[in-house]
Amino acid sequence: MKKKTDKGFTLVELIIILVILAIISALLIPTLVGYIDEARAKKYLPNAKSCFDAAQAMFSKQYGLNDNLPAGTPVVEKPGGNRVVSGANNRDQDITDTEFAAEVLRLAGLPDGTPYLFMVGVGSALQPNGTVSRGHTVTEQDKYTVYYAVYIEKEDSKAWYYYNGAWTTTNPRLNNTNFAFDTNNIILNGPDKGVKIQYYLIVNHNTQYTTNSVNDKKFWDWLRYME
Repeated sequence: MKKKTDKGFTLVELIIILVILAIISALLIPTLVGYIDEARAKKYLPNAKSCFDAAQAMFSKQYGLNDNLPAGTPVVEKPGGNRVVSGANNRDQDITDTEFAAEVLRLAGLPDGTPYLFMVGVGSALQPNGTVSRGHTVTEQDKYTVYYAVYIEKEDSKAWYYYNGAWTTTNPRLNNTNFAFDTNNIILNGPDKGVKIQYYLIVNHNTQYTTNSVNDKKFWDWLRYME
């Protein structure tokens, strides 16, 4: 009679297999989660581009409307015609409650309630025409040209950033290690090097920062450390 030699795994072998599977899972899961996050983010990129194009169109329209603005004056008015100078060092503006912002969203054609946040940076109104900074010569058109944007579709979605003519999900301000700008908001490298930018907050549904957000250090820290 032939002796049966087949046998199952021993307890030790099963434990070894489970340990190996656990190690593989620990290595693969973060990568898979990263791929999923990127896939979700790409779904919102067309909306980010639509908002960007709409904002640029509105700033271009504003260029035709404005005439001989005083030096340092922001190029977009607040309701009632009062130019609110926020952010003493950069003239950053919260224009979330303006017709300008409403028209940006209308042109972008996005559903009500989106995006969660949209902010752009144009050439600073503080620098007179002809100023040379890091090789860049300031022109009047700089004040109406969008050089930077941050777009967040939903509260829990990954942010998209526009910088040096390209879109990326890498935060150019993250943890002080990947700064795109110096402390004076001057672009440090790339084709837009030397441009000093001024921020216009167009949409903000973060309830922590809905009042005077551009003057709130915590608001900027929130954006700075966002991954």
